[in-house]
Amino acid sequence: MDFSNIFLFKGLSEKELNEIKKFTIVKRLKKDEVVFYEKETPSYLHLLVSGSARVFKIDAKGNELIIHKFYPVSLIAELANFENIPYPANCAMDEDGIILKIEFEKFKKFIKSGEVCLGIMSSLLKKMKYLDGIIQDNLILDTTTKIAKFIYDNGELFSELKQHSIASLLNIKPETLSRKLKKFKELGIIENTSSKLIVKDKEKIKEIFKW
Repeated sequence: MDFSNIFLFKGLSEKELNEIKKFTIVKRLKKDEVVFYEKETPSYLHLLVSGSARVFKIDAKGNELIIHKFYPVSLIAELANFENIPYPANCAMDEDGIILKIEFEKFKKFIKSGEVCLGIMSSLLKKMKYLDGIIQDNLILDTTTKIAKFIYDNGELFSELKQHSIASLLNIKPETLSRKLKKFKELGIIENTSSKLIVKDKEKIKEIFKW
């Protein structure tokens, strides 16, 4: 695998890349195969280079509550490595893909590179922005508008997630979400196709809701 085109390794010499390859495992994973478990002690940086993955928690009823989805090329839960804390949630593949497992202790010496630092900072900032957006929406928007904004900003994710996961992300009760989504169907914003909901008219959200 060519490491030179991956954002995390930009600016490193061929010698450095060859050294990193020696302590990096190229892991090919199947759909639903676990990447790491909640409370597991992190030893590797996980870099998703193909496929997709989900980070999730399990509620008291055994439901899988999705916190975030990851697409290539991206680091997953790297903050746990830098803070030396257990993983705060589980991670599994959403579809077949490849993850690079990089031994973190051995990789530390390469972080002095400006390009590597920028890559890691960019990854962390994107996650912070995502979480900040969810927090701000929960604080400012009413329930209906919050759901509308989520559908508008995350149409593909909305179609993939189960309703209890969306409710958990938006900090609302599942029955409240179900009731509001029924209204969205009546408005022609979403519709049922096969076994999932899809966004039918994204622009209608902007026409109806103002934020």
